[in-house]
Parts: sequence; structure tokens; C-alpha cells
Amino acid sequence: MDLELRQLRAFLAVASELHFSRAARRLHVSQPALSQQIRALEKTLGTALFDRSSRATELTAAGRVLFEAAPRVLSEAERAQSLVTQAANGAVGLLTVGSVGTALASITPRILRSVRAAFPDLQLEVSQHDTSAQLVALADGRLDVGLVRAAQPTDAVAVEHLVSEPLLCAVPADHPLAVGPTVDPRSLADEPFVLWPRALGRAFFDIIVSYCLGHGFSPRIVVEGADIETQLGLVAAGLGVSLQPSYYANLRPPGVVFLPLDGEVPQVALQIAYRRTDRSPAVAHFVATAKELAEAA
Repeated sequence: MDLELRQLRAFLAVASELHFSRAARRLHVSQPALSQQIRALEKTLGTALFDRSSRATELTAAGRVLFEAAPRVLSEAERAQSLVTQAANGAVGLLTVGSVGTALASITPRILRSVRAAFPDLQLEVSQHDTSAQLVALADGRLDVGLVRAAQPTDAVAVEHLVSEPLLCAVPADHPLAVGPTVDPRSLADEPFVLWPRALGRAFFDIIVSYCLGHGFSPRIVVEGADIETQLGLVAAGLGVSLQPSYYANLRPPGVVFLPLDGEVPQVALQIAYRRTDRSPAVAHFVATAKELAEAA
């Protein structure tokens, strides 16, 4: 059976009007053309849909059944067409998003809100990962897009800049350095450091080490933390000082004071990453939205 949607629409017009001429005017077609469509539909279904034996046009029993079913068929067909169009435009489906913690507490929610407002039928699955884990997951296809820090592009993953933040010095609240308005980086030479493991963010780790070496010392790392909450907790406990992107100062952890560093300070980039081979419109929309919001900020 090969039903045509235009024939169903023609049928519904005649069934609603119970008059071929009025239905033809409603559809802006000639009456002979409309009659031909109805006859073709009846031939396909193998039964008459209208009783033409009297002067008035009436629905047959089969016609009444189709009159009930046809609107649902047309509605589902239109919905399917809409979904196909939305999918082609990246407005439906599932988009898996990774994000570093700072981005989740800053720009990521704004990006998600904007994408959801534009594409309410697009499912967003969001999870927190460090930069290195995101780059691996992107290359493996387990993530579609990621918000990362100080990452280097690879053969498989493209990285684009969003915003930059200066490094700040995080010290215990009872540390002598906590009373000063700023910190001379050379005064950190003999301090124990709390840092991220290099494996979780090589580029960011190397920025800190390079900064310290530029001021005549190598940081004496005494303890590492796999997430920012752990690191700041270790700083608050007095185990060491740390250098962190400025956004973490907004977290206001108890027992930790954030201070600007004297002189020229490295900028730590927040970036968006995605697979180079990904042609998904949803990914393109997400990346474009992230860049627009970052530029506005």
C-alpha cells in the first residue's frame, strides 16, 4: 500500500466539506484534479470512501474510519519531517559535553542555557573531567565537545581559545604572605607547593613550572591534588601554597587567601575542544555559542 500525503489532505478537505467544489476551492486546485486524487486514493485502499449515489456527498463506513485516522497520520508525518530537518540542523539528538571544574562554575552553564533555549529537543549530557581526560575522550568519541584549560591541539582534536585568566597565588590564611596586597614571585622560592598532577594537565603544569623557573627557582612540589577542592583544602591546611587561575578566587574557600602576583603574570586559557573530523551541526552550534558568549564576556 502506497498512500500519498497529498491524497490524504485532499480526502480530509472533501470529508470536511462534503462537497467537491468547495473542497477544491479550499485547496486551490481544480475539481477534476481533486476528484482524480480521491479516485487514486480509493484505488490504493481498494474501497470507496464517498457515497456518490445521492445528490449529497457522504462518507462511507470506510471513509469515516479514514476520517478519524488520517489527521494522526498527517501529524506524525509532519512531526517526522520536522525531526529530520532539526537533526540536519543539529537541533535534536544527544550531545555529550565535558568540562573542567572552573568552566562548570563559570561559562559552561551559560553555554548550556543558550544552546538549550535555541534547541530544546537537543539532549545535553554533561560531565566533569580534567583536560587530559577530555582530550582522550574526544579522540575516542566518548565526548563530542569539551571545555578545557591550557590544552594543545592534536592530530585528532582541535582546540579554540575562549577566554584567558591570570594566575593568582593561593596561600593559607595564616601565612605571612597573606597580609600583603600582592606576592613577589621570588618570595615563593622556598615555599612548598600544592599543584595538579602533570598527567591531568601538562600544558597548565608546564606554565606554572616555567613561570617559577623564570623567577630563578623550581617549585618544590610537596603534595598534589586531583581536583581543585582537594588542592585548596591542602592549602587551607597549611601544606603549601599554590598558583591557580583567577576564577578559583570566586570559590572563596575558607582558610585560603588569593593574592595577585607582581609583574608580568601568565594568562591561563579556557578553550573549547572538539574532534577535527566531526561534522555534527550540534557540535558546530555549541562551539559557535561558546565563542559568542566568551567574546561578549
